[in-house]
Amino acid sequence: MTTSPNLAEVDEGELPKLEAIISALKCEQTGHIMEAILLYEESIFKLSQMADAEPCRRQLCGKYLKMYEARAKQLRDQVKGHLHTSRMLDHITIEQGARGRSYQRLFGPYLDDAVREAHLNEPHLTEPPHFRNLLNFLEVLVKNCRYLKYIRLTTRPDAAAPKNQLQMLQQMRSDLAAGNIQMNFQMDDSLHDRKIVLSSGVVIKIGRGLHYFEPMEGSYSLGLCDFDFRKCLATEVDIWKCRPFAKRLKDSQEGEDRPEAHAYSSD
Repeated sequence: MTTSPNLAEVDEGELPKLEAIISALKCEQTGHIMEAILLYEESIFKLSQMADAEPCRRQLCGKYLKMYEARAKQLRDQVKGHLHTSRMLDHITIEQGARGRSYQRLFGPYLDDAVREAHLNEPHLTEPPHFRNLLNFLEVLVKNCRYLKYIRLTTRPDAAAPKNQLQMLQQMRSDLAAGNIQMNFQMDDSLHDRKIVLSSGVVIKIGRGLHYFEPMEGSYSLGLCDFDFRKCLATEVDIWKCRPFAKRLKDSQEGEDRPEAHAYSSD
């Protein structure tokens, strides 16, 4: 079995500007498996580019490529194995025009101290209502998950206004960073599936993604802040549970390796 690479095995002098490798190793060692996989994949891509651009480093890059490709595959297989054993916790039908279906009401019971990573696939983030929905979901996520450390967002690039999309996401990332929560986002032109994957092993699939609310009738209508007042579009929600992807928090009395709560926590 391939074991986790050691930080000492990475010579930062030999391979400069590959912070993703160091971050991937640290994520894995602290139990943040989902983020580690994506950071390994990012490192593999950059190493491949380096090998093509600098033939003198091709042999060195090849050594690290094999190491991290093998580790990324092992972690992906581990996650897939967890997903294959998942069971459905709940199926929710949201009817057209229904109210009382805010993110807090639907997902709050599954957002707790066990969540240390959250990965969100949301293809559509181009219009102001899209960003308001995302921001509200992030607020709910952060408020409920005291030990949240990483958020990974995957979306489609906005072909019409890429600078605006980037600006919005960077602002959210900056706000989260102020609370010691790291948000990474990536673009995928082919993204279609809408889902939320939590490190606790909960997987939430929403037919319409985050955007299952009807447009508001006025700028200052009820529902501007409290999404329970908003009317919904018809959609289906499936909530699944498998084994956790991250290491479990140790009991508080043991006092070892227990992460600090993020800076937005009220405790």
